[in-house]
Amino acid sequence: MKTKSITKVTLLSIFVMSVITAVTLNSCQKENIKPKNVNTPTNQNTASTLDANASLILNESSNLLFGSTTNEKGLLPKGSDTASCATRTYDTINKPYTIIYDYGTTGCVSSDGMTRSGVVSVTWAEKDIRVVNNAITISYQNYSVGKTTFNGSISFVNDGPNGNGNQVINETGTILTTSSTQTDTMIVNYNNEWLSGEFSSPAANWQFSTTGSIHAGSSTGKQANMLITSALIKNAKTPGCSFTIQGTETITLPGQATQYIDFGNPGGCSGQKAVTQNGTTTIENQ
Repeated sequence: MKTKSITKVTLLSIFVMSVITAVTLNSCQKENIKPKNVNTPTNQNTASTLDANASLILNESSNLLFGSTTNEKGLLPKGSDTASCATRTYDTINKPYTIIYDYGTTGCVSSDGMTRSGVVSVTWAEKDIRVVNNAITISYQNYSVGKTTFNGSISFVNDGPNGNGNQVINETGTILTTSSTQTDTMIVNYNNEWLSGEFSSPAANWQFSTTGSIHAGSSTGKQANMLITSALIKNAKTPGCSFTIQGTETITLPGQATQYIDFGNPGGCSGQKAVTQNGTTTIENQ
């Protein structure tokens, strides 16, 4: 997955970028596409221009958790595109086990072409997140991708099957991003229902339903909130269709009109979404 670097991280960029893809689980190895007929508004706001960058940390987490290309279960791989150049240290003597990925202070170029630096550690009780009550935590220490640096952690806990018989993975975390002018804090609280493909191996046709919210706060005192208003349905590991295909969310930002996002328009495997703000709707890439 290739992402553009951003020269300045603001509260809005962190917040919106994170919520557009909706969830780390839903970002698994999204394919690069160039959808047709994408409208580019002449007065794009930060939410429109930086949403791809804002999903960066959630995509990084998903690549580590689900990025295996081997015939294992596709979970907690020994390596992925994002970790290919890192030095790995394993501690598997006592639970919780740990893998430390060290990209160095000057950084290294991963096999996906992105330069990363800093340290990422992953702790777990069981390698497979599909084990009920299993918890996996991914922590970032001065972790940089391009010009974006992260600190904090995201945890995944398997809460077991719900009333529909589907496993629910609770995703929570606090991520701090520091720029030259401020520190921004993003608090993630998601529930991910595993709808299909759960036991396919190697991974194929995984689908998740995601609900929840994100709150973001800045050291400058600004606040922002996102709420999933109807469950986001995301295909993951689905050849040619690894996108959010359904669901809606709202983003409230200081000093701006509420932004409404509809992943069902145009829907299907378009890899697009409809963004409405101030009565104007544009079709944008996810």
